[in-house]
This record gives sequence, structure tokens and C-alpha cells, in this order.
Amino acid sequence: TTQQLDFIIDTLLSEPTIVLDNTDDSGTKGDNLTNVNKPTFLLGNIDADARYVTVEVQHGGTKEVLTATKDATGNWSVTPTGTWADGDYTLTVRVEDEAGNEKHSASLTVTVDTQITIDAIELVNDNGIPGDNMTNDAHPQFRVTVPGDVNEVSLSIDGGVTWVKATQSATPGVWNYTWPGTVPDGDYTLNVKATDNAGNTVTETLHFTIDTALSTPVIVLDSADDTGIQGDNMTNRTQPTFNLQHIDDDAVRVTVSVEHGGVTTTFDATKGVGGWTFTPPTSWGAGDYTLSVSVEDKAGNTSHSASLTVTVDTQIAINNIELVNDSGIPDDNLTNNVRPQFQVKVPTDVNEVRLSIDGGKTWFNATQSATPGVWDYTWLADVGEGKHTLTVE
Repeated sequence: TTQQLDFIIDTLLSEPTIVLDNTDDSGTKGDNLTNVNKPTFLLGNIDADARYVTVEVQHGGTKEVLTATKDATGNWSVTPTGTWADGDYTLTVRVEDEAGNEKHSASLTVTVDTQITIDAIELVNDNGIPGDNMTNDAHPQFRVTVPGDVNEVSLSIDGGVTWVKATQSATPGVWNYTWPGTVPDGDYTLNVKATDNAGNTVTETLHFTIDTALSTPVIVLDSADDTGIQGDNMTNRTQPTFNLQHIDDDAVRVTVSVEHGGVTTTFDATKGVGGWTFTPPTSWGAGDYTLSVSVEDKAGNTSHSASLTVTVDTQIAINNIELVNDSGIPDDNLTNNVRPQFQVKVPTDVNEVRLSIDGGKTWFNATQSATPGVWDYTWLADVGEGKHTLTVE
């Protein structure tokens, strides 16, 4: 008897391939970086007689085997059953056909990266108080620190209407940008947007202020201490108070420099309920003092006042009192004239001389003569005989 057996010898099986689905290849195409935590992979070169198609995934020392699926058009793919954490995943395709042939693909390593941060945003030309994000520079300069895989950093100060690209420095992860145009004074919100190789994007903000203006201060002698003629900047006070005017609200340091006798000393002014003032901590001697005010605000702007010269004069003398119509023996202060005439000699800065012969009840103003420092007065009414005391002020 004879029997026939048909059989097939099949020793061939194509080598499969695996690629990351283009839809899930975020960032730069073909770099095998993705921010999708359940990415799909496409399998190629799968023979029609394939019986088993699996994908082995290795990650962090663990191995997982996924079963590929075939769609209605005959295309094979695989998608993880659960979400993947960030990190590297190495995938290998295994195919077995009906004849028992087995083939493995070349391995494919894919990186899952779903995280991005902006580590720091810094106003480089932050003047005045460090870290207050105030500057007196109308061209603000910013430094942004990000992870090394960030490939683009953009900035905006108009709410995202206009974006400008920062420049990567020689230091990895550090990006810089200086505004080329003049930015007006005011408060601003800086938006910083960073994008990494995986296509992740993050935006952070920084509030900053540009302040390039500062008022010019003024220093005046307090009217209460401006003794004598108001406004002549002469005083008989040894610790006079000065009022500082036009001091901006954002002033952080106000100083007064005092020059006297070739020596200049700087003092901190005092801010009170009524404003800024300065009073010398110790008594001043007689003489001229030249004062000027310096102001610095939060943004680092500085301004200086015009100088003010004040004279301290605490001394006065009456050099001589003379009875002009002294008759008889000279200088015995006796006269036979019932209308005595007096001459008073004083320093030339004296602006008033008064006389009284009734103990200060009645005063008469002397007249300044043509000679500086010499004042005269003749009694207009008869003075009774007797001893009198002349008081000169």
C-alpha cells in the first residue's frame, strides 16, 4: 500500500523592525524621545505566517513582555498596558511563524520624559536692594536656569503677545536675554517659557519693576531754628534741625553730608511722621556749615541736593557805650544836658540796638550811623536830674 504526505519546508523568516509611532514621537522627530507615557510602537517586516508576535521591554532591571496586535489591514503595533514612568526603555520584537522559525529585531531604546522645570529666573541688573527685582536700567537683563535638555527659552513682558528667544550661554542650562529697546518705567510681569527635547513645555513668571526716576532733594533750615531774620540761614542754635524735602516714598537711604572747616562728615537722616529731618548729633561751634543731601531709592537711583550754607552764631557783644555829651570831667558820665546823647559800638552783624533808662519798661531804637557797627541815640524829651542807669540791648 502507498500513502502520500504533503509537507512544506520553511526555514525563512523576515527580521522584524520596531519604531516609535510618529504621532507619539514628540519634540524632535526621530530622536526617540517622547513625553507620552503610553506610546505606541509600529512593527514592520512581520511575515504573513507569523503565529506569535511579542515585544520584550526592559527598564531599570525589570522585563515585561507585551503581545502585539494586528489590525484589519495587516499592520502590527504594540502599546503598553499601563503608563510608563520617566526613563529609558529598550524594546525587542520576537516573531515565531507556523514552522517554528524565530526571529528577533534589533533593539530600540526610547526615552520617556514627561517632566520639565524652570529652576530659576533672575533679574541680572537688579540695582538697589538685592533680590527686590527692581532696576533703574531701562534695558532689563534676565538669566534663566533650566535643565540641560531644554532647547528653547522664550520671554515676554506684554502678557504673551510678543515672545523673544533667549540665548544659551556657554554654561549648560543657563540662558540670557537683554531687552534691546528701552522699557518704560513701571511694574511688569515677565513670562518665561521653556521647551525641552521631548517637547515638554512649562511657563513661569517673575514680577519686576523698572524705576529710572528720582526727585532732586532739597534741604532747608527749620523755621523754628532760623533765628533772627527768617530765611537768612543764620541761627544761634548749636544743634539746629533741617527739613529734607522732595524725598520720594521709595527712598531707602537718605544721608546728609556736612562740611565745616575743610572736614566733611556724613550722617543718616531720620524719617518721622512729618517727613525726613536731620539734626546734628553733637553741638556745633560758631561758623559756617555747608550741607547737602544724597538719596538712594529701591531701584538704585541716586540724587543729590544743591548745597546749603548755614552760619551758626551764638556770640554777641556790645563793644562800647559812650555818653557823647559828657560835660565837665571827661568820661565821668556826668552831663549838664537834659537830653543825653549816646553812642553804642557793636559788631557789624548787629541789626538792632535799643536803649532804656527806666529799667526796660520803655525802649527806644538807636539809629545806625554811616560807620558800620556804630549806633546813635539822643533823648528827645528832657530827662530829670539825678542818677540814671542806661540799659542797652
